[in-house]
Amino acid sequence: MQRMGRGRGNRESEDLPGENKFNVFGEKKENMSARSISAGLLLFSSTCFNNMSRFVILLFSIFFVSLAHAQRDTIIWMKPVDIRAERFHFTDPGMQVHALDTSKISKLTGYTLADRLGRESMLFMKSYGPGSLSTLSLRGTGAAHTAVVWNGLSLNSPMNGIYDFSLLPVFLLDEVSIQSGGNGPLAGGGAVGGAIYMNSGTEFTKGVSGEVMTGYGSFGQQQYGAGIVVANGQLVTKTKIYTQRAENNFSFTTPEGQSKIQSHARFRQLGITEDIRFGRKDNHLDLHLWYLENEREIPPHMLAQLSLQEQQDKSLRAVAEWAVSHDKWFWNINGGINREEIKYTDPEARLDELSTATTVQATAELGHHFSKNFKLISQFATIHALANCEGYATQQQQEQWSLGLKGVFENHKWYINASIRQGLFDEEMIPFLPAVNLRYNFVPTLSWKADVARVFRVPTLNDRYWIAGGNKNLEPEQGFSSSTGIQWLLKKEKFSMKMQASVFFSELEKAIVWLPGLNGIYAAENIHEMESKGFEGEVDLAYTTGKWKFRARLTTPVVSSKITKSDPSFDSGIGKQMIYTPRLMYKSEAEITFHTFSIRYYHNYTGYRYTTIDHAHYLDPFDCAELILAWTGTLGKGSLTLTGGIKNLYEENYQVIAWRAMPGRSFHGGLLFTFGK
Repeated sequence: MQRMGRGRGNRESEDLPGENKFNVFGEKKENMSARSISAGLLLFSSTCFNNMSRFVILLFSIFFVSLAHAQRDTIIWMKPVDIRAERFHFTDPGMQVHALDTSKISKLTGYTLADRLGRESMLFMKSYGPGSLSTLSLRGTGAAHTAVVWNGLSLNSPMNGIYDFSLLPVFLLDEVSIQSGGNGPLAGGGAVGGAIYMNSGTEFTKGVSGEVMTGYGSFGQQQYGAGIVVANGQLVTKTKIYTQRAENNFSFTTPEGQSKIQSHARFRQLGITEDIRFGRKDNHLDLHLWYLENEREIPPHMLAQLSLQEQQDKSLRAVAEWAVSHDKWFWNINGGINREEIKYTDPEARLDELSTATTVQATAELGHHFSKNFKLISQFATIHALANCEGYATQQQQEQWSLGLKGVFENHKWYINASIRQGLFDEEMIPFLPAVNLRYNFVPTLSWKADVARVFRVPTLNDRYWIAGGNKNLEPEQGFSSSTGIQWLLKKEKFSMKMQASVFFSELEKAIVWLPGLNGIYAAENIHEMESKGFEGEVDLAYTTGKWKFRARLTTPVVSSKITKSDPSFDSGIGKQMIYTPRLMYKSEAEITFHTFSIRYYHNYTGYRYTTIDHAHYLDPFDCAELILAWTGTLGKGSLTLTGGIKNLYEENYQVIAWRAMPGRSFHGGLLFTFGK
């Protein structure tokens, strides 16, 4: 794993300047910059006539099972039944779910998933810079408290529990959904703050289609990709290949006002995916393969003059899935393997370390429609992980087994999902996990959602077996998560609007933390009790007239995340906001389209982030804006999309992680050609 320095903040103060009382949580509130406020108000007011292209909220599970056979009732018509094999652990209609935009413009302007999530979702992306380590915080939880799942296969590292989102090229991903809120029974271990689901979109079609893309940007940024789909109605194959590289030799200004050039920061990435589907809609076999390699130089932090550190990441993933639906029965059998290899070198420290981790996972799910409104799904799952590194005395491993049961009732008013999971972790019983997710439609345009679930996360291999400080007796972290909110949809002939607001609250006991002992060596202990609470609001507006389209979107997450109880040696951190967890953010987007031309504007604000547990050091708030111009037209029998844009439009001098430089204003352009259906 990439070595991370323990950087301190660039200011010292007991209290942040310009803060007022914060009524919701009784805490200090942040004072946004004038440009931040004016930009936000301008965008929000402009939404009165701006068009929000219809964001499809992913409120249904993959392979959604609709209502029973068409038959006439004395009151309403029921939809025809469409029984498919349904994922036990996929996104749930009773929870807050956001699906990322899959448009051609998004493919060209977001190189990695870290770029897209940081720009367009409610989570906070903790980035060490372009091409460097990028982890996330969802609803105030840690990087290891979000489950990352690809086609049913967990990608969280068994060694440290996290995933580096800078290693995920957007071009290779078909569907990405963010599920906010913990749901242990549905997502399994680790889904305390939420889950990121990535799936390959392979459908039964006929013909040949493909795409070719290229992009260039400042600081030596280059990206190239190509994909082809061949299908005959029963067999579908989809192949994609992608590569990108950058020098990352941008200039930046240190907190002391000195101008420097980022050095030793180049990276190169190559990825190949292969998706195969054989059979028919109600009985098919899927195979997903993904090879990825990444080489990067680790740049020095602002206080260092030189770095010779480098890291190489390689991963090979494979998933096989058999899905069948027959009469009222459906089942899904899924198995996969994820092997990762990380090589870290530091000539100055004479380090040349190789670590490998392998995760093998299998699930079997069986479901039955008892009536047009009720279905029951059972699941058996197992996951086995093993790893080798110089920090372990020998190869280490751990395994989990679980049984789950989910019942779903749905009619035109109610959606009720009640689920339970029970399992073993290395032959020890894990916490019993119940959950309930609800949705109630007051009227077709107004609905209420609520969810409550028990959550847990098992200790990682590093937590248990690291030679200096590992603790084999650690217990799983456990707690509960809950949220509730409303959503209002309004659609007219030319105008549409979506508004939603929700509040959330979660608690976590026996949280694992590494603290220094009497001998100065850090050790892992179950000593923290944590709580996270907050508010999430979203407004989407859209308007269309003739060849003109206007859209706008504004999201505002407010988060309070604290340690409520801990070891006496941690007194200075109790009751204070967690480090690198902003209380306030807003993310906004506006787009104007005329015929084949469009202009898109993003403006994001990130509030204060403390870098020490006693709040003596912190990072200043920052605004980051991006402007994108695009054109889409025909070229022969295909479609051509051209984009050009400016990142960090106002050339903000900021840090996401203390003493790690971020680039100023930069430019990028791209081309995407698609053909076939």
